[in-house]
Amino acid sequence: MLDFHNLVQQINEKKSRILEKEREIRESINEVSEFLYSLDDKKIEKVLSKIPRKDEKNEILFCLPYYSNFNEFMRSFPCEVQTSYEVFAVDGSNTEIDRHISQPYYLLNIACVEITYDSKNSNFNYKTQGYIYLDEELYSRKEAQAIKNSSEISRERQAKEYMAILEYVENSLPKDSLRLVLYDGNLIDWTQDRQGLRFGRKANPELEKIFNLAKQKNIAVCGFISMPKNSIISNLYRIYNCAKMRIDCKECSSYEKRNCEKVERIRDVFLFSHLKTGQHSNVFYTLGRAFDEFEDTDIAFVYLQTGYEVARIEIPLYVAKDQSWLKKCIGAIYHQCQIGFGYPISLTHAHEFSTISYHDKMAIENMLVDFGEDILPYSAKKSNKMKRIV
Repeated sequence: MLDFHNLVQQINEKKSRILEKEREIRESINEVSEFLYSLDDKKIEKVLSKIPRKDEKNEILFCLPYYSNFNEFMRSFPCEVQTSYEVFAVDGSNTEIDRHISQPYYLLNIACVEITYDSKNSNFNYKTQGYIYLDEELYSRKEAQAIKNSSEISRERQAKEYMAILEYVENSLPKDSLRLVLYDGNLIDWTQDRQGLRFGRKANPELEKIFNLAKQKNIAVCGFISMPKNSIISNLYRIYNCAKMRIDCKECSSYEKRNCEKVERIRDVFLFSHLKTGQHSNVFYTLGRAFDEFEDTDIAFVYLQTGYEVARIEIPLYVAKDQSWLKKCIGAIYHQCQIGFGYPISLTHAHEFSTISYHDKMAIENMLVDFGEDILPYSAKKSNKMKRIV
């Protein structure tokens, strides 16, 4: 049982530290906001002059507007609500590997939802695809006899989600009507710079294939991130104020890093709290140390006030290059949020259909009881937990 008396003391102590950090963040937000509202060509030139070359290692990110001038950095735009379009949404769930049963396993369940919004031909369809992994499939390829960790299983789930999107795009015929795919999460793989790629700009290789085909068929593939944690926009201010001629965070002292981290803690959504319901930010593109030509499979993003929160929407550049198409996509996503209480209703349905319940897991484990030769289906530890022995 939890010792709530002890926990309350800990919470109160930590709450005071959190409140102090929040006070610092609020002060920093005002500084950063004033800087962003006063951006001009000279300030941007100063920022760009400090960015490392491609052959220099640095992972600080910043962003610039894709369309507008720098002095319109914080401008807001009203959504052009769309009520006639098709949306395909995909979401997946998985279980973890339980070592305390005689036949360990894990499950993936991928759900796809197709909705057509039209005054004449509205339609709703869904399907699910389950996958079970047993025996040698439980082990990591990276380390012999090591059970797969949560990250590896999550990557497998993501790969199945991409397969579902690719199947939808491949089976779709080219149309002029508005169609979009909604993916729950980032389209960007934030770890790929360690593989020598452009940090924070390029989609996963699997998604690149999807983008190239979706572009041909006039389908917009978008990522929707609820409560985003990104802190990229405030980095412009960090870079501008850096005393060094060229950024190299590894050379900074602990004191310098502490002051810099005050700005780093400012999430992008804090800076766009001025957005009213149904408004979105500028379209931005992310940069790191690489200044090369953009490709259609690179990623841009906007922030959208859904009526409940400020969400991040990621869009491939093949869509962003067409402003009219982009506006319609944002308008359709906002419509999804309107009827979904601040979150796209299609993604909500996909999540509900993908959920693996306790009863689902019990049914699978009952099927596996006679699978092997073990007499006991569970370890003593799990058996006692299931009986709730105190």
